[in-house]
Amino acid sequence: MAAIVSSPPTLPRLDKALEIQDFSKSCALYNELLDDADQPAVADEHIENLAGMFVRHKADKFLGIHLIHGHFKIPKNTVMLGTNFDNNSLRWTRITNISGIDPSRVHGHIFALTQDGLCAYELQDGPLPDLSSVGPGFLDEFLAYILNNNLTSLIGLQVLGCGDGSMDELILDEGTVMVDSLSVKNTVPTRITGWKFETSDGNPRVCASNETHAKINTGNHRVFNAGKPIPKLENVEDLKAALAMAGVL
Repeated sequence: MAAIVSSPPTLPRLDKALEIQDFSKSCALYNELLDDADQPAVADEHIENLAGMFVRHKADKFLGIHLIHGHFKIPKNTVMLGTNFDNNSLRWTRITNISGIDPSRVHGHIFALTQDGLCAYELQDGPLPDLSSVGPGFLDEFLAYILNNNLTSLIGLQVLGCGDGSMDELILDEGTVMVDSLSVKNTVPTRITGWKFETSDGNPRVCASNETHAKINTGNHRVFNAGKPIPKLENVEDLKAALAMAGVL
């Protein structure tokens, strides 16, 4: 995804209801994203500066930053839509047909800044959290920072929604799954992909618990091996059983 060099455009509020045309933009944007392995490192200086910004605007309880990336191409007229399970300790994000989505029942989950403003390249079931306590100047300051530091293709804005612990991202054939790191086995972390912030002794800091892309011990980045039958995943119980059979849960 090309970096943005123009001035910040007029942006819709994060809590604006999504519309059908937003879904098509989400699909197109997702298919432009680099794999996380192809993204450069995020400098610690930027992460620390953003920690201060998020805490100062009281955004840290609701929002974090995310390494902008995708893992595969998705078909036209689909989006990546996530659903939380097991008290938010598991988030299953699937390729989902736009025609089956009620826009009033989903919200943007991870946003990247494009020429047209903020675009959610991953969506999430359910309503947005109440963002009324976030400082009114937060979004403008955040966008100005990523623009001025040429980070628009690297750092996205994430609406938090999973548990407080660390989460490991596993790649499936038609989606991804975030699982509590304490529940995952036989995997190796490859890089941090999501950062949360907090206040400690009155000072902003990066949380110890983050989101991390993990690969299987065999070296595969996908849980289910190519050349073998792909398990049919009709519900979350099928998913958990398949992950257990694969030896990662």
